[in-house]
Amino acid sequence: MELQRRYLLIKFIKIKNLTLIKKLIKVNILLIFLSPLFLQSQQSSIIFSKVNFSTYNPAYTGVEGPSLILNSRLQWIGIDQAPRTNYLLYHLAQRKNVLLGISAINDRVFVENKTYLTLDYNYKLQIDEKKSIFLGIKAGGFYNNIDTNKIPRIFNEANPLLSAVESYFNPIIGVGFTMIAPNFFVGLGTPNLFNSKRFKQTGELEPSAQDLTLFHLTGGLKFTLNSKLSLNPSIIYRSISDSPNFISGNISFLYDEKFSLGTGLSNNDNLSVFFSSISKNGFQWGYGYEFLNGSAAESIKSPTHEIFLKINLDNKEDSDQNESEIKDEE
Repeated sequence: MELQRRYLLIKFIKIKNLTLIKKLIKVNILLIFLSPLFLQSQQSSIIFSKVNFSTYNPAYTGVEGPSLILNSRLQWIGIDQAPRTNYLLYHLAQRKNVLLGISAINDRVFVENKTYLTLDYNYKLQIDEKKSIFLGIKAGGFYNNIDTNKIPRIFNEANPLLSAVESYFNPIIGVGFTMIAPNFFVGLGTPNLFNSKRFKQTGELEPSAQDLTLFHLTGGLKFTLNSKLSLNPSIIYRSISDSPNFISGNISFLYDEKFSLGTGLSNNDNLSVFFSSISKNGFQWGYGYEFLNGSAAESIKSPTHEIFLKINLDNKEDSDQNESEIKDEE
């Protein structure tokens, strides 16, 4: 998915008064950048990754209690067909040591429109009074709707190279591990264990493009500065074969467990600032602003906006029932 975004860096450079030869050169450049689009796919990065960790690692499902989470990322505002990603996560209340959730994602960019839907299962192992290990698994599938009619053309003839490109469905089986304590967390997971072919084989073509397994490593610390202020750094490392590794880090200040302000930096030339707030009843919202730096900023100056809403669904009745079940189990 990252190379799809890089393709758009080329697509939206305005070139005036092109001759036919220049148009042909432009189409060749387009195809060079478009080819890797069909060779790999990768879930997009987001500013508020912590509230969406369960999409990559099912062992984060429900660890902060029952909730409904909405996250929307609008990348490169003002550019047609730029990436748009929306998340909907539903985490149920803990029953004994089991946490369940549902994850739904829609990720659109250029010719691709992907929809993911999984059921997430998470099992809690209490190590001591303050430290827990979680073991998670997710199962479901995703559908990739590919509209090749959006690919720019200068000739009316059909391109035989696109005969193997069509929409497809693939199953998802993901697993993960997480350890959580009051002052740190660490997790390792993959949203899908399977490599799967993306396009069909024809008599003339044998595509090698695949959706590849990625591994998602996360970690974070909490440093208490005083009775109301804490410093919270975290890092994400994502690895996928035949692609550059993705590294993202952010640091935030949390005041009185109600307000958070921070900044983030990643190795794909993205720099972000973000803010979030938590109300007394557990309702949480946040806004993030991201922009490109380095050489990429010369091609695209449009920013990225991201918002999230998190509704706490916990109530006293569920909490009392859960505590009673745990005591009965003991």
